[in-house]
Amino acid sequence: MNQEEFLLQHLTEGKKYKQICDENDSITLTELREWWETGQELRAQIKRSNMLFDSRKGKEEFAAFQKARKRAFFEWFRKQPRHCAYCGIEENKLQKLFDHSTGSLSTKRRRGRSLELERRDSKTNEYSVENCVLACYFCNNHKSDVITEDEHKLYFAPQIRKYLEDKYTQLQTDDNR
Repeated sequence: MNQEEFLLQHLTEGKKYKQICDENDSITLTELREWWETGQELRAQIKRSNMLFDSRKGKEEFAAFQKARKRAFFEWFRKQPRHCAYCGIEENKLQKLFDHSTGSLSTKRRRGRSLELERRDSKTNEYSVENCVLACYFCNNHKSDVITEDEHKLYFAPQIRKYLEDKYTQLQTDDNR
């Protein structure tokens, strides 16, 4: 067992520290606590994946992912590029733009800092590996069952990207003053 396996078992499968120790004779509670403390980046990734999973759990259109469970969903999530599938804005720029204290953008429900789960074809109403991508807040909310993925990429995504890049450049300029 290593740190990643511990965090995955604990955070996606719900295993308790004691259970993990009982199943792995060579692991101690002290080691697990240390792995917890030093695994902040991976914990944050798993937490974000779990939030996306839990927000759709129980919905019929999410059944394809639900059968796979949280761990499999996380494995899919971590393989996704860390930029919007439509406009291409990088997630690290979104985090700065939507930062609650220093960013220049905000939403009522505090969305925007992270990429969101998006159905490429919303007419199928299915969340599946083949039909899902990660998208920024703007593209996720703009693309609909009226506008296809290709139409959104052609007509709207370039302007959304320009808007976000301009806002990011302005934020960087303001920070340097």
